[in-house]
Order: sequence, then structure tokens, then C-alpha cells
Amino acid sequence: MADFKKIADHFQDSIEEVDVFESFALLQLKNRLIQIVENERRQLLFLVGEPGSGKSLFLANLQTFMPAYSVLRFETPFFEPVDFVKTLINKKEQNVQNYALEQLLQQAIELYKEDNTVIAIDEAQLLSKQMIELIRILADSKSFWFILAMHKHESKQILKEPQFSSRPHYILQIGNLERSEIHEYICKELAKISEEQLCRQFSAGLVKQLYKYTKGNFRELKKLLNKTFLLMDYAAKNGIKKHTKLNSCLLTMAAIDGGIVAV
Repeated sequence: MADFKKIADHFQDSIEEVDVFESFALLQLKNRLIQIVENERRQLLFLVGEPGSGKSLFLANLQTFMPAYSVLRFETPFFEPVDFVKTLINKKEQNVQNYALEQLLQQAIELYKEDNTVIAIDEAQLLSKQMIELIRILADSKSFWFILAMHKHESKQILKEPQFSSRPHYILQIGNLERSEIHEYICKELAKISEEQLCRQFSAGLVKQLYKYTKGNFRELKKLLNKTFLLMDYAAKNGIKKHTKLNSCLLTMAAIDGGIVAV
């Protein structure tokens, strides 16, 4: 019998994955990004998508997608302008020459102007007004590419900020898995942990049900799979044989338990 607990753990939400599933939406996004950075001047790029669509995972693997560029990734936007610029200088293994912000900016711009550097900031909708202004200054220097990732429903407000709306920029949108991709994604993940025999249990009807509950959202899909295999682990340990094989009832119970379906 399969190790359901191990499988459930594999589907826990994490951005530390190395082997990213290349969905059609992801391939479109990668190609669009490369097209822009290879043909346009350095500027602001906004990565938008629904919560759980894979923005953080995309940024975590940005260096793999863009091997010719140096990627500096910031997972949270809670920093002061002076500290942020000092961090940029220190990343170059240089000592800070002056603690006044204007001089710090001049030093950072000089250090990076000849490099292909991408600064990626996750949860950018949380940036302070001071940081928005700082990013505007750095972007205007044309020494950096900026990728600011944010939730789709919050992006409209931050894009109205004059520092962003009045400057050249591109909006990159990350989409969800298509229904036809869900089975392939699950099978590839199960193969990673040598449990590919379970792939056959995901019938077309169950895949349709998974898509109905998750709409192809990566985080919701992984949550639903995690909950499903935890239920199967419980069933196996307590002799409930009918729930040691995938079925519609299990998916529904998992969706309710995970808060994906309201009751």
C-alpha cells in the first residue's frame, strides 16, 4: 500500500521547489519576460496573479529562468530605503561610503549600471510610500530591472501611484493550471517520490472534480491533494478500506476540511 502520509507531506505548500511544473501559463510568462528584458530598456515589471497562482514560486526560480542575469530576490517588502540601498551595496561586497541616502543611491547606481541585475520583490502591494519613491529613483537610473509581484486585486491601486503609472512598465500576469494539465502535474509529482502507481486512480471524473474545486490554482490544488492523502492515511491506519482508494467522496471531504468548499 502507498505511503499516504509521505504523499500528503509532498503536497504541502512550499516555494522551495526546484523542479517547477512548466504549465502553459508559466511557459507563456517565461517567454514574455525574456522577450521584454532582451528587447527593452531596463524598467519596472509588475507580476500579478491571484493568491496561490505561483508568483512566489516563479520568483524563487527566477535565476534558473534567467541564467544570464543576476537576480536579487526579496521575499518581504518591509525595509527602510536606507537599509535597502545599503543591502544592494553590500551584495556587491563593497563598503558603504556614506550613510546619507542621496550618496548611497549614487554609489549603488554606479556599482550596478554595467550589470544585468534583476531586483525581484514579493508581496509588493505592501511597499511603503517611501520605498515606492526609492524604487522610482532606482528604476529611472536604468541600472536595474525591477519585478514587483503582487496580488491581482491589489495591483490596480499600487499601479495608480504616480511613481509607477507615469513611467514605462509592463504588466505580466500569471495564470492557473488548465484542467487538461492537472493530471500531468499530479503524475509528475507522484513520480518524484516513487508513488506513480497512484496516478492511475486519478480518473477523468476526479480530475474534473479537482478543477471544479480549485479552478487550477496551484496552492488550492496542493492543499486539496494534501488533505485528501491525509484522509487516506487515516483510513489506512483505521481499517476503512473504501477510503484507501481515491474517490469523489474523499475529494469532497478534503475540500470541506481545507475550507475550499463551504458547508
